[in-house]
Amino acid sequence: IMLSVVEKPMAIEKGLTAEEFVDQLEKECLDHPALNHSYLKKFEAGKVNKDQIKLFAEQYYCFSRHFSRYLAALVAITPDEASRAPLIKNLHEEYGGRQEENRDMDPELTHPAIFRRFLRSVGIDTSQDNLSAIKPLPETKLFVDKYLNIRFLNYIEAFGGMGLGTEYIVPKMYTYIREGCRKAGLSEDDVLFFSAHIELDVEHAEGIKDSLLPFVQTEDHQEILRFGALDFLDARTVLWDGLERASGL
Repeated sequence: IMLSVVEKPMAIEKGLTAEEFVDQLEKECLDHPALNHSYLKKFEAGKVNKDQIKLFAEQYYCFSRHFSRYLAALVAITPDEASRAPLIKNLHEEYGGRQEENRDMDPELTHPAIFRRFLRSVGIDTSQDNLSAIKPLPETKLFVDKYLNIRFLNYIEAFGGMGLGTEYIVPKMYTYIREGCRKAGLSEDDVLFFSAHIELDVEHAEGIKDSLLPFVQTEDHQEILRFGALDFLDARTVLWDGLERASGL
């Protein structure tokens, strides 16, 4: 059931400036159950074996492979030219480019290609036929559909979901996953996808945060943004629930 914006009560105090509001919402996002889930804690503690990591890898690829589509949808619904700029830079990086290193897009360094390196490290055949045959868990499908439906959202809600509800929380979340993979014997090259995003998504989240500020000057807009962030985090909690269930953890 899709909740309307008014059904998710404001927990953040009223009368905040845009900067104060975003700062408080950042803390709320880091404290969300999606970032403190028992599945992630077990993963970090090394309680997952190679088969369980393989299941995670397959299911997360169902989400990750479409990330450029989620970004492109957010670009498409964002009316403000300046706010689109960090998203377009992010898209360039998803395809292997790196402005700071004067590096153009590289098919070997696209983020899906780097994730497929991780898949191979846990014994997954990355042929197109095999990847296309991966069946998402019901919880994974709900999670992916949440992002594929960005194009139907209010853009402020979508910025909340993609910015604070996704990019901002990646460094903390992927640190858990990378640690569990290391404990299972994966190499630094195997976990490059997670290491790269731990670094890059700090920049991405800051860029999105800066572009948000003009649109959270009113309490109504702040409520819409907060709803988007927490709604996407709620969907991620469901993803972890499914993986924990299917892994038998």
